[in-house]
Amino acid sequence: MKQNTSFLHFSALEFFFWATFAAYYPYLVIFLDSKGLNNMEIGTILSINACISIFAQPFWGIISDKIKSIKKVFILLLFIAILCIGSLPIYEGVILLGIVFAVITFFESALPPLLDSWVIMAIQEEKNISYGSIRLWGSIGFALMVYVFGKLMEIKGISILFLCYSLFGMVTIVLCSRIGVDHGIHSSKIKNIKISKLLMNYEYSTFLIFSVGIFIPYKAAFAFLPRLVEAVGGSKVHLGISLSVMALSEVPLFLFLNRFIHKVKPIFVILFSTIFFILRQYLFSIASSPIHIIFIQGLQGLSFGVFLTGAVYYIYSLAPQELKATAQTFGSAVYMGIGGIIGNYGGGWVIDHYGLKNLYHLGGYLSLGITILFILSIYFRKMKKQLER
Repeated sequence: MKQNTSFLHFSALEFFFWATFAAYYPYLVIFLDSKGLNNMEIGTILSINACISIFAQPFWGIISDKIKSIKKVFILLLFIAILCIGSLPIYEGVILLGIVFAVITFFESALPPLLDSWVIMAIQEEKNISYGSIRLWGSIGFALMVYVFGKLMEIKGISILFLCYSLFGMVTIVLCSRIGVDHGIHSSKIKNIKISKLLMNYEYSTFLIFSVGIFIPYKAAFAFLPRLVEAVGGSKVHLGISLSVMALSEVPLFLFLNRFIHKVKPIFVILFSTIFFILRQYLFSIASSPIHIIFIQGLQGLSFGVFLTGAVYYIYSLAPQELKATAQTFGSAVYMGIGGIIGNYGGGWVIDHYGLKNLYHLGGYLSLGITILFILSIYFRKMKKQLER
């Protein structure tokens, strides 16, 4: 009975939390565009957000550790995010909008990793409950509601999304309050964590560089997807469908990939995913209709989903025992954050100066180039080890 209660509570929380996010992240570019910002200004704001998230996520993790409660910090951050995001329509001007989005990001960006930590710690002693079986409902919630929100926006306008965020956010807070399980983040004391020990690890450092290179075009493509859908004659409904397909394509990965990851080396899983990162960029560059975009988004699971699973296991295999958690969070902050900073800002610059299609041409070349360099780094490292023997 206790297992079933934990599963139901956290599954519902995942569903409504990611449904809440579906009213915000996918439509940021559309909102900023409605405020009269150009691609460069939009890219700059998104890049600043990515930069802030690099520091905000570990900061709120430390706070939750000190007060021994993920639940309290999570509810506080979500409540502040609801207040800030709900008031977005009243702000005008690139500078004021940039400041408001920076404040939102400081509080809101830590919510996903805090929720992940909360779920993992709550079920770590439950043999019949897996993280994937719970996180699956987050993808379903996002996939369903991002389509519904797209339809609503088409009928009522962009401002309706912020009301939806507030309503779903409050439901999420109510669900949080009903969950009795609460743990602090049990991490090593900050003084004992030596990031330099990780960065001196050749495989870890080269993987981070490679991952940043892969995520620069990936983040740019996601941020400016509304631009592409519009360019090929699509509507906001088409955008919503494409985002739903993107999220749903991840669902099978949560169900099945963990069963096979132990049978192959994680590095091969990661390299396999790069095929689809490169393919997505190429297909985006030749897409000519909304249907094309929708089908291309179906590759999200094989690219991002496969990469993320392989990366978790690869980093775990590289990190020393006392730094395994730090290696994961630091690695994610680096390639998600830095990739987002360069991808969002650089993507806006490329679109303004060279056009939308060239963004994907350049993204494909970058993805292919960094993958080749990464393979060469693995090869030469292997050769060096053989010579040393």
